[in-house]
Amino acid sequence: MKELKQIDYRLLFELMKDSHRSDRQLAKALGVSQPTVTRRRSMLEKNYIEGYTIIPKFGQIGFELIAFTFLKSKHKQGTDEKEALDKMREWYMTQPNVILVQSGQGMGWDTVCVSLHRSYTEFAEFTRAQNAALAEWIVDSQAFIADLKPGLAVKPFHLKYLANHK
Repeated sequence: MKELKQIDYRLLFELMKDSHRSDRQLAKALGVSQPTVTRRRSMLEKNYIEGYTIIPKFGQIGFELIAFTFLKSKHKQGTDEKEALDKMREWYMTQPNVILVQSGQGMGWDTVCVSLHRSYTEFAEFTRAQNAALAEWIVDSQAFIADLKPGLAVKPFHLKYLANHK
């Protein structure tokens, strides 16, 4: 398998922003020629993209783990809910590896955070930073981590499955 070049990463990120742009529009945004975009996009579609709207093969572009961190926040225990949510939102919005933080309920938890990590060490550092930054707002947390190596998924993440939902 080819190693990704910087242009490949840049093109992936542009496609994640808007996968409906033409190769000409993408070339202009990237500052490269349209044939370069067409060639690199073809290689990415063959080896690194599961589908559109774009879902990269995370394990092949450097992310080893996905973490589902379940949190018990203090805002459900009588503190100012708006202030707690604002502080949590402020911190999580600065974390580029966090793809979802959602309030909810179940199993004694009231929030879930979904994050991607390049290594277990990076995950551990993220957890320490999260616990330190949000200590005033988080009572408890536990994480379920999954390996993103190719071939380990029972059903890989994709939105195309929704097309068959009745």
